[in-house]
Amino acid sequence: MGCVIWNWLRGWPGGAVWLSFGTRPDVHGKAFAAHAHWLLGHQDEALAACREAITLARAIDHPYSQALAFAYACITHQMRRDLPELRNAVDELRGLCDRYGFAYYREWALILDGWSREGASGADLVRRGIGDLKSEGAFARMPYWLSLLADLSARDSQPDAARAALDAALAAGRAHHDVWWLPEVMRMRAAYDEQQSAVARLLSAAQMASQHGSVALLRRCERDLGTRNIRLPASGVPTTS
Repeated sequence: MGCVIWNWLRGWPGGAVWLSFGTRPDVHGKAFAAHAHWLLGHQDEALAACREAITLARAIDHPYSQALAFAYACITHQMRRDLPELRNAVDELRGLCDRYGFAYYREWALILDGWSREGASGADLVRRGIGDLKSEGAFARMPYWLSLLADLSARDSQPDAARAALDAALAAGRAHHDVWWLPEVMRMRAAYDEQQSAVARLLSAAQMASQHGSVALLRRCERDLGTRNIRLPASGVPTTS
C-alpha cells in the first residue's frame, strides 16, 4: 500500500501541494514507501526511500516534514535491526520535537529510543510513549508499539509481561483494523504457546503475512516454523518433515 501511495503522490507538484496535517506529500510518500518496501522484502529500496525522504525534507527546510521523515526512518531502521542508524535517527527526531514542540512523533522517539536500550530504563520509555499516544487518542501502529514493549520484556526475562503486551497488541489490531504488523505479533506470541498451539499460531501468522504480501514477515514465520520441522512450500500449504 505504501508503494501505491508513493506512486500516486510522486506525480503531484512537489512545492505546490501540502497535506492537510502539514507535511509535503512527496516527503510523506517516500517515508511511508520505505516501510512498504521493507515488508515486501526490498531491503535496498527501503533504505533508499528512507534516505530520500530525509534528504528532501532537509532540502525544503520544513521542520515538521523533517520530523516525519526521521520518525518513519526510525521505524525503518528498527525493522532492519540497524541499531546505530536507529539511534542516529532517534537523536535527530528528539532534537526536532524538543526544538519545535512537536507531539506525536515525540512519542515515536520515546518508544524507539527505549527499544534500543537495555534494562528497565528502556521499558519505562516505551511505556511512557505508548501511554502518551493512548492519551492523545493515537492508536495507529499500536500493535507495532506494543510488540516492541513485549520484545523488551522478553529480553528482560519477563515472559508474563511479554505475553500480556502481545495479547494487548492482538486486541488493539483487531479493534482498530490495524493488521499490517499482526503476523509478527502472532509469531512472537507463539513463543509462549505449547507446541501444538504454537504451530497453529505460526501457520496462521504465515498465512496472514502471505495474504498481505509481507515477504519479510513471512520469512520470519518460516524461520520459526523451520525450528519445529515444518516448512512452507511456495504454494503456502504447510507440510511436515
